[in-house]
Amino acid sequence: MKANLRFSVVVCTYNGADTIIEQLESIKNQTMTVDEVIICDDRSTDDTVSVVNEYISKEGLSNWNIYVNEENLGYASNFFHAACRASGEYIFFCDQDDIWVCDRVEKMSHNMDINPKILVMGSEFEPFSVSEDALSVPAWELAKFKNDDSLECLEFNSKNIFIGCQGCTMCVRKEFWDSIVPYWFTDWAHDEFVWKLALVRNGLYFYHFRSLNRRVHSGNVSLGKMRDMNKRIKYVDNLLKSHEATRKYAIDLNSPKSYIQLLDKHIKATKLRMKLLRDKKLIYVFPLFIRYSSCYHKKRAIPVELYMAVKQ
Repeated sequence: MKANLRFSVVVCTYNGADTIIEQLESIKNQTMTVDEVIICDDRSTDDTVSVVNEYISKEGLSNWNIYVNEENLGYASNFFHAACRASGEYIFFCDQDDIWVCDRVEKMSHNMDINPKILVMGSEFEPFSVSEDALSVPAWELAKFKNDDSLECLEFNSKNIFIGCQGCTMCVRKEFWDSIVPYWFTDWAHDEFVWKLALVRNGLYFYHFRSLNRRVHSGNVSLGKMRDMNKRIKYVDNLLKSHEATRKYAIDLNSPKSYIQLLDKHIKATKLRMKLLRDKKLIYVFPLFIRYSSCYHKKRAIPVELYMAVKQ
């Protein structure tokens, strides 16, 4: 880590020329100045790179840099490799089209300063729609928001194994990030990656503070539903890999036996989901519903996947 760097912001871009400046302005105008901004562009076909370069030059931001990937990596790998470039004590994940509140860095870093057990901190956001076909933020997610500055430590259980906040709201301790890099696999979403492994370490926290305004539109990756069979199979396959990697991490840390047992249950359930979807083994819906319903993010996914297996 470079000397005296406290705050790194990691921004991943792809065809964001129309919105990126508003986001960059909100980062630049923080009440606590960030030490570096790392922008990784995933082969945009619009003017994103030139727009960002012009902004950096005009504002004289010598500690801001944009890198262009040699090939399109996809958002998950782009974020991972971008975060690996960060040098600050705290790494803030950042989307290309949101708007940070002015004291986001100050308030989130303060909580992490006084609570060294925090490895990953998620936070709340205020959604705003910019198109008629904008995807909706799940009601269950908004229902958790209190915006009262309280801090919640998340326990290791079946519910929390599934990521429960948006990656764009997260701050990650650099020391923790460096320690978990070997457990990552290609296409594992950066936010789920840090979420699960921080959960194993009892270092996952949620800060009830609206740290940004989130632009909601038809292209939000994290809000899209996976009713396409190929996308669903890919999701379940990655979910299985993430459970297995989390289990390995838990074993390496000599985590409680109950953690391993719970992960084993999720791994078995996810393998059955794959057999149901990919192999059309409809018989597996019964054990999934009776024994493994707690191994789904939402129980309604069981009839959805049964319908997909029958129809496709």
